[in-house]
Amino acid sequence: MTCCGKGLHDKFRDGVLASSEEQKGRCVMCRTKYSASGSKEDIEELRRWAEKGKAWAQCMLGCRYAAGAGVDQFYQQARELYELSARQGFAAAHYNLGLIYADGGQGVNQNYERAAEYWEAAARQGEASAQFNLGACYYNGQGVEKSIETAREWWMKAAEQGEESSIRELQVLDKQEGRTTPSFIPKPLECATCYRPHDPPEHRLNE
Repeated sequence: MTCCGKGLHDKFRDGVLASSEEQKGRCVMCRTKYSASGSKEDIEELRRWAEKGKAWAQCMLGCRYAAGAGVDQFYQQARELYELSARQGFAAAHYNLGLIYADGGQGVNQNYERAAEYWEAAARQGEASAQFNLGACYYNGQGVEKSIETAREWWMKAAEQGEESSIRELQVLDKQEGRTTPSFIPKPLECATCYRPHDPPEHRLNE
């Protein structure tokens, strides 16, 4: 949260907001009223946290510069902020840098090798979108040595997180290889406490 610098899981935050009209429009941690994304207050808050060296703020501020949200669009500034964040190991910054080098045209030449390096850094931290993109690099031999097996391994990791593009690519691979048994079968939802499966109506899980 740009107001207090505290974080929490998106699903938990959504649950709190849905259960309390009073909380809507306010930070669930410090109860400060939200600043609209790209507003003057939002940019000032992000800059304050970024100057303190907070990796998440550096990455978010970089996104503002990349999109021209509340600031003049400035790709070089966005990239520099992503790099500062990536040096601290922030997965989203690695992912965004991978996109920049894969696309090219934002002050850098297209370089799939560097894109793959950044995506691998994010993928190893569990970033599902990076796992999918890295799998695609291995499948197409872009920036890395072509390896269908390695592509499958990364797509499996992403699919286990529900990343739909990876699930579709695994289905395509299964068809190409003539597999009669799917290589990926989604796991049923389970209770985080007792591990009983989500099986309505008897064992329906609370959201």
